[in-house]
Amino acid sequence: MNKFKRLVTAIAVCTLIVTACGAPQTVEVEVTREVVEEVEVTVEVPVEVPVEVPVEAVEPDRVLDLILVQHALCAWDAWWCTLAEAVEQAEKDLKVNVTILGPDEFDLEKTAALIDQAVAAQPDGIAVTVTDPVLFKEPIERALDAGIPVMGFNAGSGPIVDGIPYMAYLGQDEYQGGYLGGLRMVAAGGTKGVCVNHQVGPTGLDARCRGLADAFAENGLEAEVLPVVDD
Repeated sequence: MNKFKRLVTAIAVCTLIVTACGAPQTVEVEVTREVVEEVEVTVEVPVEVPVEVPVEAVEPDRVLDLILVQHALCAWDAWWCTLAEAVEQAEKDLKVNVTILGPDEFDLEKTAALIDQAVAAQPDGIAVTVTDPVLFKEPIERALDAGIPVMGFNAGSGPIVDGIPYMAYLGQDEYQGGYLGGLRMVAAGGTKGVCVNHQVGPTGLDARCRGLADAFAENGLEAEVLPVVDD
């Protein structure tokens, strides 16, 4: 262990030395040979020029246009009516325009196509329910390639786990939601758990049910998944 620590320390010190020696500069070295002659040698070290990234000036009074792409709508899933009300309030509070796009029924393929539709509109920002990170990966990356900021909300596991470099994810960890819910049920005296999956397909709902099942299993109990439809 001590040898390992010394090795790590040595590597760290060497790294610092190399870094210090590699500082951008031009060094003039004068070398004198007493026997033969006096020679002046100039050694030039490449100078690293910082890259300046142009930043577009933001008009402080301009109203931003934002688009939310989600896998469900208030018209056929009442939970999303609460979100629609929140969007209306945000428009007033933040003075922005928000357009909500979603399929007329649960359809992840259509939701993915709606992300491309949002990109074509060239908004100032897009928020997406990352319901299926595999299916949504390319459309979201096309938005990012177009220079449009993208946030994940409600469904997703964050840019690292989802493997998509969007800005950040705003929402709960679905596995932890199911797991902690399961622990609460067991603590309350539950002996068998049932996770009702109201939309078969979203990875977040699968993770939620898996979390509940794991919580019960850790306590020597059983839990099952009951798939239903949007009714």
